Amino acid sequence: MSLLKQFNPLDLGEGVSSRPSEDLVLEGDPQFTSWPSQEEPVQVGVWAATPGLHKMRRDETTWEKFYLLEGEVEITEEGHQPRRFAAGDVVIIEPNFRGTWRTIAPVKKLYVSVQL
Repeated sequence: MSLLKQFNPLDLGEGVSSRPSEDLVLEGDPQFTSWPSQEEPVQVGVWAATPGLHKMRRDETTWEKFYLLEGEVEITEEGHQPRRFAAGDVVIIEPNFRGTWRTIAPVKKLYVSVQL
């Protein structure tokens, strides 16, 4: 078994569809698609979302860094002003984050998530 793996975020094939639970949705009907490449404790993959606004919560052990491949989002941390991010931006979400995620234009991100 090779310890070297290749993952092409531009040639993903069919992904896994999901949506946030109803209690988290604030506007619209956001739908998600994910293409996981590696699982815990380090998760790597691509994630996409359609427009909508939903609550976002991270526990005390989840750290995430992602690169926006396409689209535009507005992330609002509780107690802070909204921040917009677009294709080409790199974003880090620290453990215990609480806030909202608004997908403005359909988004696709390449992510690395770590369980600390």
